[in-house]
Amino acid sequence: MSSVLFSMNNKPDNIVQMRRAILRDLTSIDTGFSTTPVSSIHASTLTRMYQLYDRLFFNGYLSRTYERIDVTMSSRLLKSAGKFIHHPHGPYVRYAEIRMSSDFLFRLKQGPFELNGLTASTAQEAFLIVFEHELCHAAENALYGSTGHSERFLSLAHGLFGHTKTTHDLPTRSSETAEKTGIVVGSRVVFPYEGRSLSGIVSYLGKTARVMVPDPRGTYYLKNNFRQRYLKYQVPLSLLRLAQ
Repeated sequence: MSSVLFSMNNKPDNIVQMRRAILRDLTSIDTGFSTTPVSSIHASTLTRMYQLYDRLFFNGYLSRTYERIDVTMSSRLLKSAGKFIHHPHGPYVRYAEIRMSSDFLFRLKQGPFELNGLTASTAQEAFLIVFEHELCHAAENALYGSTGHSERFLSLAHGLFGHTKTTHDLPTRSSETAEKTGIVVGSRVVFPYEGRSLSGIVSYLGKTARVMVPDPRGTYYLKNNFRQRYLKYQVPLSLLRLAQ
């Protein structure tokens, strides 16, 4: 790897200093991003964030290797705080996208937050650490042609940003729902539907819940019960109650 022109063994103090420099820059140019909780973030701020990280941590390697990397916000990312997507075909042979969850960012209030083995004191710092994780996916993919959460990835994330884990405890919409109601994936619930009460099993929690209701007319099955047929319902979280 002698051709790689960025450090994979950054000192902890240098990592902190560069992360703080990026944070100061972004909060100085974007008022919405500097508030607590974060109220908004401009597309130009996301572009600036990528450019700063590429320059300070990667010495321009990512912009030299990829024809384009877009950083976007997504309200549909409910279970992950960020996602790296590689598009090897199309007009850009080496085009990638990093999607950051607005659902996470805008619900973060007061730290500290634990993520990727680090402690972030603010929502903005947590946002940067999530972004660093996705940048590691971009770098690993560029270096080796694939990326995952292997020992190789963790070694790269640790050398670049001091990360020691690939998990976080940031509040998801699902975790907040579980905390308030006790409802989690797998819970048996009841909900009103067209003047009657239906009972089923929660198979997904997001902005709404997916509830599988036993019905002989159904076309769905659960993995642990192929004899029972189910109908699928999308139910607002406010209508769900735990079954007695």
